[in-house]
Amino acid sequence: MQSYMLPTVYNGKTHKDEFYVSYTDKTITGFLQYRPVRMAVYMTDSYAMQKRYFEVQIEQMESTPLLNKAKIEDCKHYIKLLEESGSADNFMKAVKQTGNMVSTAKADSMDRYENSSFVYEKLGEQKKLEENNQRLEIIRSSATHTELSSRLEEFETATKLAFNENKAFTALASVMSAVFQLGSDGHGTGNERRSLANFKQYWEMLKEADPDFSWEKISTYPPYRDRIIYTDRQMEILEKIFRRICNG
Repeated sequence: MQSYMLPTVYNGKTHKDEFYVSYTDKTITGFLQYRPVRMAVYMTDSYAMQKRYFEVQIEQMESTPLLNKAKIEDCKHYIKLLEESGSADNFMKAVKQTGNMVSTAKADSMDRYENSSFVYEKLGEQKKLEENNQRLEIIRSSATHTELSSRLEEFETATKLAFNENKAFTALASVMSAVFQLGSDGHGTGNERRSLANFKQYWEMLKEADPDFSWEKISTYPPYRDRIIYTDRQMEILEKIFRRICNG
């Protein structure tokens, strides 16, 4: 049995998904494991049973077709390949010759990242969207399980886009809280010094995560503005405090 490891991201952490393909004289067995769901594929030497397997998969996924576009097309592809092969034995040979079902692993990943990209686009989270688009390009251009696995693993090790965006969101909340406190702390008091220290700490974190951050970006980048509870009128007051601290 051959095993292929495909890096994926869940809740901000990289995991390894597994795709197994094994061959015997009469049977192809594929096993695709991914969190939080497992799907087992057993294709016997029965032509009818192999075809029915793919048909059942399509029937199940067509209840949510927009979430399973790539997997549905992949199943249709194998039904067509099966019909063109004419027998289970010929189908098995054709599968071996066309990449050991790498298309199935790619389809699962394509649907996963395209669906999350749709959410990121609606939320305006540009860095996460950009990161997903880079993953999708790797998936589309990979020709084998080994290439797909190694390239995704290399990418997940190197990328910091989503991590930095989440880091900026966290720091922004603390920066705004410190600005608010500085508006009410007495001048020269210990409270003011503590609030100023907090501001400087999280301001550095924010600038490190988003070098292009500015007060103006708060109002033009929805993911930032949506995370701030203050009204536009209150923001005008806080802006004056912010600019005083930062000397403009």
